Amino acid sequence: MIKKPLVCGIVAVGPNGIIGCGMHMPWHSKQDLFHFKNTTMGWPCIFGKNTYDNLSIKPLPGRLNIVCSSSYQIAKQGDVLRVPSLEEAIKQCGNTDRIFVCGGAVLYNYALKNDLIDVMYLTQIYLYDEKLKKQIEHSKETNTYFQYNFSDDKWRKYDIPYPENILPAENPGIKAFFYKYVRVR
Repeated sequence: MIKKPLVCGIVAVGPNGIIGCGMHMPWHSKQDLFHFKNTTMGWPCIFGKNTYDNLSIKPLPGRLNIVCSSSYQIAKQGDVLRVPSLEEAIKQCGNTDRIFVCGGAVLYNYALKNDLIDVMYLTQIYLYDEKLKKQIEHSKETNTYFQYNFSDDKWRKYDIPYPENILPAENPGIKAFFYKYVRVR
């Protein structure tokens, strides 16, 4: 019997659900980057094509990098597996315990709409930097958003406490809070 892996999503969400500003993250949160790396290390990570193309480090080390695009055929290029769908990406992971869906907005929306995600790791980013807030507001035509609401009875919310002594110092004007939502089956 082939076991079903735990499919996790991981996302950082700013004010009004923003997750992208143009083709980039709208903030630089050291704590969120630390959280992302520690949470996903060693596990397959699935990205949409645009999200993967805009990573500052490609492929992410220590993880199988899988990129989804409907224009792809299944192909391995170096350390990256390219696949035509999220379902195919999950299938290609084989007999692993855990898989991470890492964005972008279209992939998150599809995975959540089709009940493919079992656990969602959500970093809530609060911005206190007025210059950064204005920059995000100014580029709202190109912003991308995380539009899912976890308030229904299908999810249980847990705070993820991080001792301050293990996290890097956060950038001024940014505060990150970490949550885990577990699907109630």
